[in-house]
Amino acid sequence: MTIRSLSPRLAAMALCFGLAAAPIAASAQAFVEFPGRSLYERFGVDAVDLFDLRGQLSGSTLIDVRPRLEYDIMHIEGAHHVPLSAPDFEEQVRALEQEHGGPLVFYCNGRESYLSYRAAARANSAGLGPTQAYDAGVKDWADRYPGLAMLRGEPIDDPESQLIPEERFDARLLDADTFASRVRAGNAVVLDVRGNEERDEISLFAGREVSAPLENIDALNRIVDQARRDGQPLLIFDQNGQQVRWLQYHLEDRGVEEYHFLEGGLQRFYDEVMSR
Repeated sequence: MTIRSLSPRLAAMALCFGLAAAPIAASAQAFVEFPGRSLYERFGVDAVDLFDLRGQLSGSTLIDVRPRLEYDIMHIEGAHHVPLSAPDFEEQVRALEQEHGGPLVFYCNGRESYLSYRAAARANSAGLGPTQAYDAGVKDWADRYPGLAMLRGEPIDDPESQLIPEERFDARLLDADTFASRVRAGNAVVLDVRGNEERDEISLFAGREVSAPLENIDALNRIVDQARRDGQPLLIFDQNGQQVRWLQYHLEDRGVEEYHFLEGGLQRFYDEVMSR
């Protein structure tokens, strides 16, 4: 099995095995903040941190591999968009390399999200590069360099007035038990916005969830708008609690008022269930 085919859960298992079989190369702090870095280093993926990326930004070809909705809400200035889910991912990346040169730097939401690592691994396998994975994510970038981030296609001049405040995002988060309890109540639309590469065949909510990957904006909008017309609240989850941050902008743009997110996404839900 190649790294290209690893699901997030299998990647976590491979990481545990790798750490048991070899010395830990990164510091404990780096492991906590970037849990996928040690795993993907074993597959030849080089990570670049926030400050180093800023220093090399003008000489790099930066590629955002998240779904289009997330890219349109916020991306790093100058970044190209090639979603990892694109069937011609390698061909699009090759065209960018031929036009702009390298190194090719891939990014996503970072930290618990492994899309940037997987994108770099796929590019390496296709003979592209040199490649790097910026694994701190777009939010860390916008927090540190707001003037070099684009919000809805416009530069961020005043973060306090343009960005959704942290407390407003936090107010929409539900812990695992509360989320599950509201699902069982049966009056909400339960929305799974994970991409196909993240989704497994396990149904945690007795099949009550509706799949609406962020890659399919039209389907997402139909479900969201119907729930709003019917007066049904939305209970939304992703893989690790990062995608819903950008989805919140989209929901508010569409006038949706009744919605909550699963805090930490399904990954934290899995972790909490396994620890009991």
